[in-house]
Amino acid sequence: MLGAKADGAWYLHELTCERELAFFVMFSSAGGSVLAAGQANYAAANVFLDALAVRRRAEGLPATSLAYGLWAGAGMGQWLGEADLERMRRQGLPALEPEQGLALFDAGLASGRAALVPLPMDVAALRSRTDTLPALLRDLVPTTRRRSTVSRADAASLRQRFAQADGTGQEDLLRALVMERAAALLGHSSADALDAERDFLEAGFDSLSAMELRNALMKDTGLKLPPMVVFDSKSPAELARLLRTDLLAAGPLATGDTDEAARPADAHAGPESGAAPQSAGRPPETLRDMFHGAVVSGRADKGFALLQAAADVRPGFGSVDELDRLPAAVRLADGPEGPHLICLSTPMATGGVHQHARLVSHFGGRRRISALPVPGFVAGESLPTSSDAAVQALARSVLEAADGKPFVLLGYSSGGTLAYATAGHLERECGVSPAGVVLLDTFKVHDGGSEGVPLDGLALGMFDKEAVFGRFDSSRLSAMGRWVELVPRLPLTPVEAPVLFVQCTQSFVPDGDDASPDLVSGRAEPWEAAHTLRTVRANHFTLVEDRAEETAQVIGEWLESHDAAAGTGAAE
Repeated sequence: MLGAKADGAWYLHELTCERELAFFVMFSSAGGSVLAAGQANYAAANVFLDALAVRRRAEGLPATSLAYGLWAGAGMGQWLGEADLERMRRQGLPALEPEQGLALFDAGLASGRAALVPLPMDVAALRSRTDTLPALLRDLVPTTRRRSTVSRADAASLRQRFAQADGTGQEDLLRALVMERAAALLGHSSADALDAERDFLEAGFDSLSAMELRNALMKDTGLKLPPMVVFDSKSPAELARLLRTDLLAAGPLATGDTDEAARPADAHAGPESGAAPQSAGRPPETLRDMFHGAVVSGRADKGFALLQAAADVRPGFGSVDELDRLPAAVRLADGPEGPHLICLSTPMATGGVHQHARLVSHFGGRRRISALPVPGFVAGESLPTSSDAAVQALARSVLEAADGKPFVLLGYSSGGTLAYATAGHLERECGVSPAGVVLLDTFKVHDGGSEGVPLDGLALGMFDKEAVFGRFDSSRLSAMGRWVELVPRLPLTPVEAPVLFVQCTQSFVPDGDDASPDLVSGRAEPWEAAHTLRTVRANHFTLVEDRAEETAQVIGEWLESHDAAAGTGAAE
């Protein structure tokens, strides 16, 4: 995005600067000013356009850069579901209606200014936000804004009520707080719509809404909570119990604690997460910092070698029989239709059962859907030492999740490789055939390994996600290093089960990058001629994010056709 947008604008400037133009208009984005958490390249590209407009005006040339906010039903806004639009409204930044956007275009040209930000704002909603406001919006909201608990009292008031309650009362207070916050974020009018024991993922939370809930609870309680506390806690009831434990350990609220708790995730990361302060000139001291340094200097291959070396000193298993237990599947939905859909997570630091949440939300609760964690990404878990051990562990986890019922395996990106290898192992070694396999834009990295995969770009994109995940700890990074090594070695003999291959039509790699032709074209190809090919107008990342609704529709239609052919309508 940075190269395409910045280079394109600059070349147009050079080609036309000697001509007498009436207008030179660039469509920038408010993402460069207030909206771009986790989108560093996108923000930089748009700020470049704004700066170019200012430069042209200074040189006596016409220029207008319009840093639009989100448009409803147009541009990138056309791919967003109602939950995403509602999130924007809650943040005080509602989407522009097309008529508003066109009117602001005319007003921008007539203003005579170089750079403008046509961005609707709801000041009342800004005041109610519980996270840290973008710097350019803070003057719109008084510094005494929003002290939030269930009753809108401040954290000190909540702690006082907490201290005066007995054990049961303390847990009830915190459970009510969590439930009210969660219900509001999911768009429910009352906390009664939620089950306190139901998993956050099954209730409809994704990584963004989980971060919003965590930020709100930090303001409510004055506690410093880990970035992934919502998903790690599983359910509102368990999160309330964790909050109670932390509040009992924290004691009275000190002055300034609520401001400290409201800082972004990176401000709270401890030594294990790689956030330990460093003196100027000192070399990086953590696995995360050394890996990050390798990536930003264009040596991602060396960085991954470092992660693999770290994985070698962790506990490992050469056979699934050496494990006391395997990571348990997480139920995301429980519907009556067809075989159980079991999603295998991507073996990356950003992977995990949460990455399927947005996709699952578009199935409308019609199917039973679970997500399966990949072994080794949690501190204390053992890592497979071979591809055979890896696929054995995945296969046993699938069988435990399926519980003897028909199932379909689904994998996104390299998670598709895990799904395909697991399906083959189940057919060959266990005599169990999945009802189907779904591969979501899965590039085949066998027969040549990972050569041609743009590791630098993929790793940089991963670090952009730290705004949501917090800094990656050593367990997640070393596990990724091991799985990046194992994935190209997994056995991929053709499976007997029907396979759906969902292909993206848009590239996520700029032309000219050092990548294979398939990656540059943006088209991962079906692995076998018998695989059913369906396309989605998306790139590798938007397939399960902004375009998740269309992806779910493609998957659902294929599953329904196979349900009908196999005579497996509603689950028994």
